[in-house]
Amino acid sequence: MTTTTAPTATVRALRFAAKERVAVVDAPLPEPGPGELILDVKAAGLCGSDLHYFHMTHEEMRQATQPRSPEMTPGHEIAGVVKAVGPGVSHPEVGDRVAVQHYSGCGQCESCRRGWDVHCERGARVYSLNRPGGCQDELVVTAKDCVVLPDEVSFPVGAFLACGATTAYQALLRSEVRPGETVVVIGVGPVGLAVLAWAKAFGLRAVGTDPSPERRAFAESLGYSGIHDSAGFDIDAVVPGGASAVIDTSGNVHGRRTALEVVKTWGTVVFVGLGPDFAVDPVPDLIMRQVTLRGMFVFSVPLMMEAVAEAGRLGVDLAPIITSVSSIEEGPDAFADFAAGSVGKSVIGWE
Repeated sequence: MTTTTAPTATVRALRFAAKERVAVVDAPLPEPGPGELILDVKAAGLCGSDLHYFHMTHEEMRQATQPRSPEMTPGHEIAGVVKAVGPGVSHPEVGDRVAVQHYSGCGQCESCRRGWDVHCERGARVYSLNRPGGCQDELVVTAKDCVVLPDEVSFPVGAFLACGATTAYQALLRSEVRPGETVVVIGVGPVGLAVLAWAKAFGLRAVGTDPSPERRAFAESLGYSGIHDSAGFDIDAVVPGGASAVIDTSGNVHGRRTALEVVKTWGTVVFVGLGPDFAVDPVPDLIMRQVTLRGMFVFSVPLMMEAVAEAGRLGVDLAPIITSVSSIEEGPDAFADFAAGSVGKSVIGWE
């Protein structure tokens, strides 16, 4: 007697075919297991970390500080509609609109029980690194990683909230800036722009700096008036005495040094952007001025839920930051444009 195995379903997906080349391929879509679901992907944001791997060979990806398999679909900023659920899944439900927290931990260790899957003590699985990401038609995700989106939050904005926009929200919280105080944002790429959007919604005064004329012009086109060239930025001319809080989203040495120079006595600096080594001199930079320096990486699931709810409740104006929504067939060109230095946020979309 001959038996046959049902063929595995396939979906269209983007893959890093070679250094600086993206291709559309057919990728397998397994059945969801216990605690998993199938997501009908509606939006997948392109992030700076995706660009980091775009410039690598396959071997360089495998040897990177955060290794990734070339067989993994990129895109860790994911939003969509629940299409089907596996055994044991009661939440979210079929038809729910969700965004996906991209670090998926064991769910059992102390960090995971607090919602901080990013610090899973058993090693988190990361969408787009060691499990497929969102740049494909459908995707198997772990149900506990999903955050339900309110109707007023679009899928592209939901994908943005799955990484950059919630990172920006947490950065403001960690800065402890209060109404009437000024926050300086170093770098007005997508994350920096999201900080400005949250600051506006919270009624804060925000000042931005960036070396790129195109990025500065784009920020100003969104209605943010206090945008300055980072070269020769004079804090005393803008905020005499310095800023109560400074958030560096750039990750570069100049940006970090500027952050420590423009913060006022008793102020707080938050380092968000990833970048090269940077030396802090504790005595003049921190101790003598009572400055608090905080590092920040990703966010907890509860904090993402809070950010999603607040974005809907406050009507945070994140949508204008998204300048490009491309189909999956246009994905190779979208990555090339992103690598060429496009401003704003780029998204692969299905609507």
